[in-house]
Amino acid sequence: MRCLENEMTLRKIRVLFLRLGSLPVILMAIFVRPEWEHEETTSFIIEMVGYLFLIFGLCIRVWAILYIGGKKSKELTTTGPYSLCRHPLYLGTFSIVVGAGLCFENIPMLLATILIMVPIHLVVARMEDEHMAELFPQTYPEYKKLVRGYWPNFKNYRSSETIEIPIRSIRRVLVDTIAVLMIPQIEDLLELLQENCHMPILWTYHMPF
Repeated sequence: MRCLENEMTLRKIRVLFLRLGSLPVILMAIFVRPEWEHEETTSFIIEMVGYLFLIFGLCIRVWAILYIGGKKSKELTTTGPYSLCRHPLYLGTFSIVVGAGLCFENIPMLLATILIMVPIHLVVARMEDEHMAELFPQTYPEYKKLVRGYWPNFKNYRSSETIEIPIRSIRRVLVDTIAVLMIPQIEDLLELLQENCHMPILWTYHMPF
């Protein structure tokens, strides 16, 4: 019962931190626009790099969700992406938010994302490590010694022949996929609204490249 209460508390704290941290990033995405010296070339390169970050992060999150779906507090998952690092979901999320900042071609948004999201995820990941150590006192400490938090170690990779995927995990994968694929479309829509004066721009900054 206590472990279940701790899990619910951790989940609420994680959601609260992410919502609070996302607020300034969202405001910058909506109301801040760049002006580039070489707009077409710069815009294309930055957006393409952003797409790569989005796809990379989405693939990691989908992979991790399929492996851990519905089992996080019931058993210790140490195969697939969880044999490479302990927090692949957070690694995928970070890649997605960096990709979003690049797709919006918004340097202040990208910097705010890094400065806000990295500390939040580090704090939450530490809390999650403590929670998992409480749930699995015999196995998690050894797992933590062998597997890094975020930086993948491909020498550790191992996977089972089959995995069981709950329907809830499939729904979560679909939601994540749709949300990530909508990010470039949202950026285009905001840009269109601002160009036609339907939405204000509170700060325009000039980039000399």
